[in-house]
Amino acid sequence: MTDEMLTRRFAPVFERIAEGAVAREADRRLPFEQVEWLREAGFGRIRVPVEHGGLGASLPQFFGQLIELARADSNLPQLLRGHFGFVETRLVHPDPAQREPWLRLVAEGALFGNAQSERGNASFWQNATTVVAAGDDWVLEGEKFYSTGSLFADWILTTATVDRERSATVLVPADAPGVTRVDDWDGFGQRLTGSGTTRFAGVRVPAHQVETYPNGDFSGTTLLAFFQLVHLATLAGIGRAAVVDAATFVKRRGRNLVNPVHASPGDDPLVQQVVGQITGASFAADATVLAAVAAVDDVHRAQLAGTAEPAHFDRADVAVFGAQGQVIDLVLGLVTRLFEVGGSSAVSSRFGLDRHWRNARTLASHNPAIYRNQIVGDFVLNGTSPHQFMRSTWDHVAAMSPQQPTQETA
Repeated sequence: MTDEMLTRRFAPVFERIAEGAVAREADRRLPFEQVEWLREAGFGRIRVPVEHGGLGASLPQFFGQLIELARADSNLPQLLRGHFGFVETRLVHPDPAQREPWLRLVAEGALFGNAQSERGNASFWQNATTVVAAGDDWVLEGEKFYSTGSLFADWILTTATVDRERSATVLVPADAPGVTRVDDWDGFGQRLTGSGTTRFAGVRVPAHQVETYPNGDFSGTTLLAFFQLVHLATLAGIGRAAVVDAATFVKRRGRNLVNPVHASPGDDPLVQQVVGQITGASFAADATVLAAVAAVDDVHRAQLAGTAEPAHFDRADVAVFGAQGQVIDLVLGLVTRLFEVGGSSAVSSRFGLDRHWRNARTLASHNPAIYRNQIVGDFVLNGTSPHQFMRSTWDHVAAMSPQQPTQETA
């Protein structure tokens, strides 16, 4: 599957999505129809290997397409973030029984939502949601917020506490008895991602849909880097869209009140300068994201070859976390500066230019960059692995938490 083949396949769908993006944003119409267009085009299976029924795209190819989808509508990449993160975990899973059936299900069109974070917890290691062994099954109880994409999904991937030492990833059908999905996301940006509440009340889960793992262990995975890359690619797409919208706005203007020496705003050197600056910032954001993708791709290939070592994962995390702050600054700068091409006319709600800043600001608030910058600095100065930092957060939580009984693994 070449880049050209992927573009021929998906570009018409992206353009169709872009046509209604401003109106959907203004009316807060969730993009159920647009998700179905992507499903029908096979976007959900873009990373699934050809032998399992997918398109077999590489990570650089995938992220190239994701940036373009974000240009069309930045809500779509984010609401699919959990889906693609789940696919990545299956691609490198060592157990064929946990790898191949799920990849085939994705190839058939299944979409996976994400329900991870909870309100009120001091740490992401502290899940009030629990999963308890009950005979041959498990029982899931709890409530999640920031359930991005779950409103659109066939399956929900969530996390739960097993006991003091272990947590679990749990996969449940979105329409399973006891599952309730609520559209109550109230953020001022990325409003169409379905990032609201999911409740689990006595949900019975077969054992093969529960995977336990030791708390504090994020070694041997690029998942944190991958999830952040989806946000960065979405920010890069917002940058592209902002440049296009700024240029379109200027070309449609019929007067240049502030500088009448140039009757057409497009001939005004100051307007040209602003457009040139935001174009350059968008290009730099694209290049930074794709460079970070290449670092993660190196690790992914090493994982598939069985040659990945801890240093590979450290390099990938440091590349992505280092890129995070730079892409945020570039995109937030350009979506703020674009308003200088039109004065007060540019803030008219009919143009929807404010959505670029609101959406970029919301995405930039995820997994705050100040912490990621500190992780990178500690690695460069002291050689501290990003995974050591994650482990230290668990050690702190464990020291503060009361003892919990340990369950027998079902």
